[in-house]
Amino acid sequence: MTALIDALDDAYQHCAKVVVGIDETQLALPTPCSQWDIRATIDHLVGATWMFTLVNQGQAVGEDAARIADRDRIVALRDAAAANTASWRIPGAFDGQRTYPFGSFPADAAAMMNLSEVVVHTWDVASGLGVDATINPVLAAMLEEFYRPISLDLYRAHGAFGAEVPIDPSAAPGDRLLAKLGRQPRRPS
Repeated sequence: MTALIDALDDAYQHCAKVVVGIDETQLALPTPCSQWDIRATIDHLVGATWMFTLVNQGQAVGEDAARIADRDRIVALRDAAAANTASWRIPGAFDGQRTYPFGSFPADAAAMMNLSEVVVHTWDVASGLGVDATINPVLAAMLEEFYRPISLDLYRAHGAFGAEVPIDPSAAPGDRLLAKLGRQPRRPS
């Protein structure tokens, strides 16, 4: 599971690089998540990061376990990321089940969902900013392989994911991942 924890570290580092330069006016820009602007997407990501962390620590929590409010976003993200990766390094962190408001899952699957939250919402923020939103191909392949056999219909019905976007099966893993999760992969203009 070291590779998965390393992948989380990489994803959080990339996310911090995307978030660090955002100014107040950019926070209101739309993202591919139609109901969320950049501010709401970052707030959700930090909250979801705390949700995964607190569940690893044995606590029952809501889906968004924290709000940034007026805190410095990069500090909030770094604090949440450090606590999150530490929670996956605890002995036994990949044993048993993890229970969230949206279901119970084996710990290794929960870690993959944690990774997908970071990777995909970083893509959302980068896309909203109009900066390079390329997903690390190694992380994309891990996640695309994880999600490929899973039916997401129940989660689509509850609005967690959009309808799957048709895509060429030979597309890059990042594009296939985004399409599976209901996002239209963007092409550079």
